[in-house]
Amino acid sequence: MTQDATLDITALAHKGEGRADTPDGPVHVPFTLPGETVRVRREGARARLLEVVSPSSDRVEPVCPHFGTCGGCVLQHMDQAAILEWKRQQVVAAFAARGLEDVEPLIEPTVDAGGRGRRRAVFAATRAGARILLGFHERSSHRLVDVARCPVLVPEIVDLLPVLKTLAARVMPRKGEVTLTVLATPAGADLALASTAKVEPRATAALIEEAMAAGIARLSLNGEVLVQARAPAIDMGGVPLVPPPGAFVQATEAGEEALAARVLSGVGKARKVADLFCGSGTFALRLARKATVRAVEGEAAALAALDRAMRTGAGALREIRAERRDLFRNPLTAVELDDYGRGMEAVVFDPPRAGAEAQAKELARSKVPAVVAVSCNPGTLARDLRILVDGGYRISSVLPVDQFRFSPHIEVVAVLSRG
Repeated sequence: MTQDATLDITALAHKGEGRADTPDGPVHVPFTLPGETVRVRREGARARLLEVVSPSSDRVEPVCPHFGTCGGCVLQHMDQAAILEWKRQQVVAAFAARGLEDVEPLIEPTVDAGGRGRRRAVFAATRAGARILLGFHERSSHRLVDVARCPVLVPEIVDLLPVLKTLAARVMPRKGEVTLTVLATPAGADLALASTAKVEPRATAALIEEAMAAGIARLSLNGEVLVQARAPAIDMGGVPLVPPPGAFVQATEAGEEALAARVLSGVGKARKVADLFCGSGTFALRLARKATVRAVEGEAAALAALDRAMRTGAGALREIRAERRDLFRNPLTAVELDDYGRGMEAVVFDPPRAGAEAQAKELARSKVPAVVAVSCNPGTLARDLRILVDGGYRISSVLPVDQFRFSPHIEVVAVLSRG
């Protein structure tokens, strides 16, 4: 049952929606801000904004014509300084929920690492009659917003949007979507397509020809490289790295630099470092300039990319001992951490959103002097840090990093030491 109502927004929930506290429970209203009075069309615990009666001083004009429809951004209506502080408070709240309230003074102001924009984007494309739609899904919907421009992406990706539509049409299935993962590199775009369509050789040849004409550096389809005109290398602290097709890299260059700087300062003068969930070497390649590194990762393609980068930068790097291992099921044990050589002097871990609970438990039993934890999920990070603190570690600094402008996402780096 729907009904119109006037509500006072009291807070911003963790997904970036305004929250109104009512006698029958909280109501979430997208695109509203704390301190606002709004008219809404309410459906149970959710409501659709009809009018902002009394706007917040933090309200600003959105910068994108797709805002409000496209599900990619939820906070374009909020002043950037207010967003950064809200993201810091998200970290504060996550830590408090795990009994780490005393850490709040150590949580620094959020670093604005939006930089030039995101260098990596994942688009969806589908057919709508004779048209190809390419963009992002609407909020909580399978409908696709046909994106003409995007203020959070680097210009190099935005300029490719018409080309991406043409290439998506070549591999479009009868039903469903094509996924396009684009990484902007100095050599040109690295484009990875994923489709369930059966692509005939003639269509593949046309796909390659059009991609090369558009200046695409490397083109892949369902994980297989179709053509590479130039190596799509990105700089990892002075070492060129060619990531696997469609692989994860940090969203912005500025974000990667901010995270890496804190990781390097966090390990200090450690000469033996373990980099766990190392990916293709975002931190390992930088750490290896001053330490020997045990780099552990579960994905074979990522480790292969790291190996190639190691060989390229061999003259400038110390030893990197790469190891494939599922750290969720088989974490490095306390004995391994303490007995490798004379023991690890520092450990860095950067897991997926699920966190590193099993590995944190082993670290808590170890004698490793310093730990640097990197996370894209404050909730699971707080859980893992609680384990480490209970095991005798002390948190010395916490740095939130915002490389996902206008979204509720936040990266965090925490530095801990023994005793």
